[in-house]
Amino acid sequence: MPFPGAYALVESFNKLDPRVQARMTLKAAHTLHPGWTFCLFSAAAAHGLQVPQELLSRMHVAISPSESRRKHPGQVACHIDKGGGHVLADNIPCTTLMQTTLDCLCASTFRQGLAIVDSVLHHRLATKEQLIEYFAAHGKGRRGIRQARETLKYADGRSENGGESIVRAVIIELGFETPELQIEIEDPMMPGVSKRADLGWKLSDGRYILAELDGFAKYLTKGARHSKVEKTELAVQSMRAERLRESHLNLTGAVILRFSFAQALDTSYFFQLLATAGVPLAGERTL
Repeated sequence: MPFPGAYALVESFNKLDPRVQARMTLKAAHTLHPGWTFCLFSAAAAHGLQVPQELLSRMHVAISPSESRRKHPGQVACHIDKGGGHVLADNIPCTTLMQTTLDCLCASTFRQGLAIVDSVLHHRLATKEQLIEYFAAHGKGRRGIRQARETLKYADGRSENGGESIVRAVIIELGFETPELQIEIEDPMMPGVSKRADLGWKLSDGRYILAELDGFAKYLTKGARHSKVEKTELAVQSMRAERLRESHLNLTGAVILRFSFAQALDTSYFFQLLATAGVPLAGERTL
């Protein structure tokens, strides 16, 4: 476990999802240092938010102005407590959800912040209106507040995971029209039954361009009830069902774009893919 005084079986720990690893490490740190209050991305992880993996490498602790910043140099980053109050999240002392969200969006990029704030809305931990009011009341003069407000403007709780949020952020950064999320289209082979796509655009002629984040991992069954072979077989079955769903959507005349997370982060490739498919640029058409 990447924290002084805390230990775990390496093989078992490395198999865990990075967010689970982060929460386990936070619990261990809290056991060793019960007086610490966690903030920023550490608090976000404790609150169960979708924190991008690259933001979980360090632990973030809130301290008073008189406290020493030298707790564990390189592993623990100390931040002056903004005075927004403390709560228990996953039985760990943390800054409040609202304060944590504001802190994270002030300190992160658009892509990272959108993943975090989307998950706040997705899990109905706060409404967008509540966040806007809190940012207005507590964000004035804060470093990074302009970025935080810009990120919040695009927040959408219909995003089902951090990957989808980051992909949407890339699309917006590239200058394309903000996509609609969780689009439902009637299956022409099964009247009255709708098929859903991750995100997409409805064109002026009524056709759709649908974008789907792909990857084998999304088809794997989570949990310990199935063996590795069974999970693989179930994943293959899910992929077959997905291909059938896609073939039915093709009958509607929709353009379906499939891409991996890595391809979405390759902005040259992703721009060409979206532009070639005919995705409208922001402000290109009047509604």
